[in-house]
Amino acid sequence: MALAMIALGPCVARSEPAAPDLDCTMGFEGLHNWAAWLPGAQPAGAGGEEVITLAEPDVWRVEVRFTQPGQTAHPAVTLRKFVKQVTGVWTAQSKGCGFGNQGQFLDLMASMKAADKALTDASRDEAERQKKELSPLGTP
Repeated sequence: MALAMIALGPCVARSEPAAPDLDCTMGFEGLHNWAAWLPGAQPAGAGGEEVITLAEPDVWRVEVRFTQPGQTAHPAVTLRKFVKQVTGVWTAQSKGCGFGNQGQFLDLMASMKAADKALTDASRDEAERQKKELSPLGTP
């Protein structure tokens, strides 16, 4: 029996860590602390933006953004997740938590959803272009 367990041990599938998701009940500061302490979190930012990125390469990538005072919809937290599909297409999906002006927050999310569609469509176009470049035998 022990020998069988040893033989089967390496067959256990390695699962990729799941991409993080927002829990708006944590509030703006709670989400800020949560994101900063996620394993693999990388702070980034440009132009006054605060962004925390995480990734499981070739599987998913996440950008968590925090609005700053003076920005539209502040305080708000958005999460854009890029997920690689089996077809090779990267899809973009956004979620958010708005703690201020809800009209501005809805506008922010509508803008993000439109960008998600544009990013996904661009990835789909690129995957199709790459497929067409392959010879019938599957080699470039």
